[in-house]
Amino acid sequence: MRVIAVVSPLGGAGRTTLTAHLATLLARQGQRSLAVELCAQNLLGRHLGMREASATGWARAAANGQWWADGGFDNSDGVRVLPFGESSLETLHTLHQMLQVQPRWLQDQIELLDIASDCVVLLDTPLWPSPWAQAALHCADTVLVALEASARACSALNGVQTLLRSTAAAPSEQGVLVTRFDPRRVSHREALQTLREQWGDRLIPYTLHEDENIARALARAMCVGHLAPQAQSAHDLQGVCNWLMGQHAAPPSMLIPGVTQP
Repeated sequence: MRVIAVVSPLGGAGRTTLTAHLATLLARQGQRSLAVELCAQNLLGRHLGMREASATGWARAAANGQWWADGGFDNSDGVRVLPFGESSLETLHTLHQMLQVQPRWLQDQIELLDIASDCVVLLDTPLWPSPWAQAALHCADTVLVALEASARACSALNGVQTLLRSTAAAPSEQGVLVTRFDPRRVSHREALQTLREQWGDRLIPYTLHEDENIARALARAMCVGHLAPQAQSAHDLQGVCNWLMGQHAAPPSMLIPGVTQP
């Protein structure tokens, strides 16, 4: 199976949004997909059809020594979802201790899952350098780093380089995605240009634009491709999905110096 870790050192960059939408796009294209939530915020299920945050999930089961995948469910798009679930501070402490004792725990559990060999597993990670984000990097074949279009993202260069050096994924399978881009804002355009200069061909040739349709979709517990299939964000996310599936050619707007994507 293929394992994709969605990571970021910046809060609010869209890790959970990306995980949910990419898993949905893959499933709608006939690709088996499993979305695993490693973040205690427990919001992934809301993006994938649940009206309320999942009470059950893998965290409590794993902390109690039970099989971690019993709390999973399949949504209407065919995405297999393994939410984090509600957890106490005691549960979180137990999980961190467990990972210290068994650094390969996550990798071993993923390999034991009863899923098809051609399944794509997407890992929604907590803010890096969380231990669970680090565990995801150690077992990922592909790493997608989300950075919003901002000055703080431009300042995160050294930290992100360190993050990418710590992953098992080959350099050709590491990509940086600019998110929350509003072309009307000068600061966003300047940040995008700086990020292009910093990352070169490591920067994924698609930009996820700021789009209220993403928030509207979350409020309705659905993905933006269902709510507004013609929205800019829906097109952006499809481009990112294509990149993940090996279509790395840049769109024309990325090939013309100084021209941003529409």
